[in-house]
Amino acid sequence: MTDTTSPRTIAIIPARGGSKGIPKKNLALIDGVPLVAYTIRAALGVDRIEDVLVSTDDEEIAAVALKEGASVIRRPEELARDDSPTEPCVLHAMEKWEETEGVLLDWVVLLQPTAPLRDSTDIANAFKILEKSGADCILSVMERREFHWEREGDFGVAQWDIDHRPRRQELRPDLIENGAIYISRADLYRKRGNRLGGKIALYEMPLERSIDVDEPFDLWLVESTLRYKKQSGEG
Repeated sequence: MTDTTSPRTIAIIPARGGSKGIPKKNLALIDGVPLVAYTIRAALGVDRIEDVLVSTDDEEIAAVALKEGASVIRRPEELARDDSPTEPCVLHAMEKWEETEGVLLDWVVLLQPTAPLRDSTDIANAFKILEKSGADCILSVMERREFHWEREGDFGVAQWDIDHRPRRQELRPDLIENGAIYISRADLYRKRGNRLGGKIALYEMPLERSIDVDEPFDLWLVESTLRYKKQSGEG
């Protein structure tokens, strides 16, 4: 039975059927498991999450979601185009859940299915940082230290001193969104139509769990990472 005194929290996984880079990307098999299933399993493993909703326009994705134990929100066609932004899909799923349950949500966890290596512990730890900080939302990031260049006309200009080349570890780190986890107050979505706003906390993830599947090479990279984990006893 759900504890109605606890903050009402759901996870929303936007997973439409179309994809330009990889046809039917969210159903692509990685080690025999559909891509979207990895994110469903991670969300279901977090105690704070009351319900896991997969927002989709695709019957095959819906079938996988139900088999994995998630709920399905049928996404209307106007929210499932190539250029459809994510926020309206989240709002649509929120509204459908709130209509069914008859209560307003407190927190919404947006989990994109293109980050299959993010796990339940990552989501749970992001919640801990969020609560400790008192922030309004949190997003996952990865740290990169790179030798940046910019173009000026036909030439390149280093964004570091080429006469005193630093060691990579001496470079200022960049914190880059990895697209794996976004946890936000539900009223942020209602008021701003945005997953981010107010005080924003950061949850740093290692590079090996920050792979974002966009191209066929990324599928190979994820599968290779999983294979390595199994061989090394980490998986």
